[in-house]
Amino acid sequence: MPDHDTSPVSDWHRLKPDTEYAVEEVLKQLRDDQADPQDLLDAYLYAKRLLAESMQALVRTNLPAECDTFADLRAQLADRMAAEYGERVPARYLTVPYGSRTHEELFAILLGRFTKPVSAAFLRVVTRDSVHTERRTRELRELGLDIVTGREGGNDVYTLRSLELDTSMIPTIITNNLRDKKAPEHEKRAVLAVLSGADG
Repeated sequence: MPDHDTSPVSDWHRLKPDTEYAVEEVLKQLRDDQADPQDLLDAYLYAKRLLAESMQALVRTNLPAECDTFADLRAQLADRMAAEYGERVPARYLTVPYGSRTHEELFAILLGRFTKPVSAAFLRVVTRDSVHTERRTRELRELGLDIVTGREGGNDVYTLRSLELDTSMIPTIITNNLRDKKAPEHEKRAVLAVLSGADG
């Protein structure tokens, strides 16, 4: 795994020579009609891992260190949550989730191709995991971001269509916070009553 203290550019330059060597080893095995299948498989698995790491670093070289638009949208959401529920719901349940670097990177890629479809395969390069990509993108939608899924050329795609937040997602965010923060049962009932409008 890349050192978190290094930059994507330095990660790319560090990984590139080993990746080139690994790919050449696979090619050498493929060209050898007498190659042991296990040797070919081992070479492939080694190259696959290095390619995943190096391509991840390469994609990250084109991403901003911080995505101001992502931070601004999260701040807007936090302000709206506080304005609507600040006097009736404890502050710890009004926090905006899903602020990891992976969420930020996925958003930055979608923003860079704003209103245009981005292949799921390309997004997976950042997370190096298809399950995590789908989950993190779904979580971005849970923040009220207008990200739609679709199919194009037989491939799954995601499109960021708007920077207007869907604030109707706020009750769901608060409900999830109740679960994630293991709210006491009496507090959970009180907050859910607020969300349903049954408190007043």
